[in-house]
Amino acid sequence: MIASLRAALTVLIIVCALPAMAATFEVRRAIATNLWVEWPDVSRWNDADVIANFPEWRRHLGPEDFADLKAAGYDTIRMPLEPAFFLHDDDPGRLSDVLAGMDRAIATIRGAGLKVIVDLHTIPRGTGDDYVGTTQLQTDPEAFDRYVDLVARISGDLSRWPASMVALEVINEPTLNCHDTGEQARWQTKLERLHGAARATNGDITLVLTGACWGSADGLAAVDPGPIDDANTLWSFHGYEPFYVTHQGATWGGDIVAHLRGIPWPPDAGGAAALDAAAADSAARIRAALSGHAERRTLTYLDDSVREMRAMEDSADALAPMFATAAEWADTHGIARDRIFMGEFGMIGREWGTDLDVPAQYRLNYMRAMIGLAEAHGFSWSVWSVGGAFGLMQGYAGERLDLPLYDQLIWTLTD
Repeated sequence: MIASLRAALTVLIIVCALPAMAATFEVRRAIATNLWVEWPDVSRWNDADVIANFPEWRRHLGPEDFADLKAAGYDTIRMPLEPAFFLHDDDPGRLSDVLAGMDRAIATIRGAGLKVIVDLHTIPRGTGDDYVGTTQLQTDPEAFDRYVDLVARISGDLSRWPASMVALEVINEPTLNCHDTGEQARWQTKLERLHGAARATNGDITLVLTGACWGSADGLAAVDPGPIDDANTLWSFHGYEPFYVTHQGATWGGDIVAHLRGIPWPPDAGGAAALDAAAADSAARIRAALSGHAERRTLTYLDDSVREMRAMEDSADALAPMFATAAEWADTHGIARDRIFMGEFGMIGREWGTDLDVPAQYRLNYMRAMIGLAEAHGFSWSVWSVGGAFGLMQGYAGERLDLPLYDQLIWTLTD
């Protein structure tokens, strides 16, 4: 069945160079839902209860929550879906059930008057993991073939929704090196295949496309849009610079950020004493947790980062380069600025199982600065996310935060 579908897609891609006649989907201000709230073990991915509640955030987010997001000024929800969950086995009945869950989620969001970007949110997995992640998709041709088929299937399924209301993001944060000629060429080929597969089964849907280097602005700048820049494409980049600020305390971000605490944004937000205290506390945590080369490397990273922060005359200097890179690429290729989408940014607030508690004002300062730069360049944006470590509305268990931030971000636009 997969082979026949792949053969049919090949014919469609060749015969149907189907660029849409006009851009049909517009996004200005978006927020992402969670990928998962509670990650079920892969051994449960065929359980009827797990499938019936996919995407799993539907247990914690309902019509009233999306109505609140609409009232706060968002026009679009970026809806991450775990592609590995779709690819878990070849049971067509199971896939149909999972797609039905996707459609129920879209219907809930659309019921609040919000648009939807269906985000196939690939994330890195270890090579020994028994379900597919970004690494496997970039290194295993058979896995990527299956993923291309999935993109085609989902794109076709989404044809039931108005093209002005639902878009498709074909992959999240590919990790190939955009500065390496060979790896960038590999990504260009893969991106063209994903675009072709999605377009072959749905000629109208807007496709969100991205570059390598974790979907960064540098990755976008390395893409040749010529072969795939039909009128219904949005071009995305993600921005989390400075990483030691936005990911401070993230245990999954590696030693260089896991032990950091209290790093302010902007650097002078709490006065000179706040940055000094945060640096001293972070250094003490590093010394207590690490030793040898790991300790020296992490302390050096902290010292260098703090030195750079103190040297900045304007904190915007740390954020501006990504926007300039994306704008220059768009202008060079004749792509309208409103088709450039800062598809993900944010700042961590808490971390599971730790004492991390980033001051809300630091987070607001950072996200407002990013939004201001995006809008000044004419870009649309999507903040990460409703819940979890970067949550603006909910915590880890779907509970409403005592001090939510989702309704305090949209302040720079005047309609």
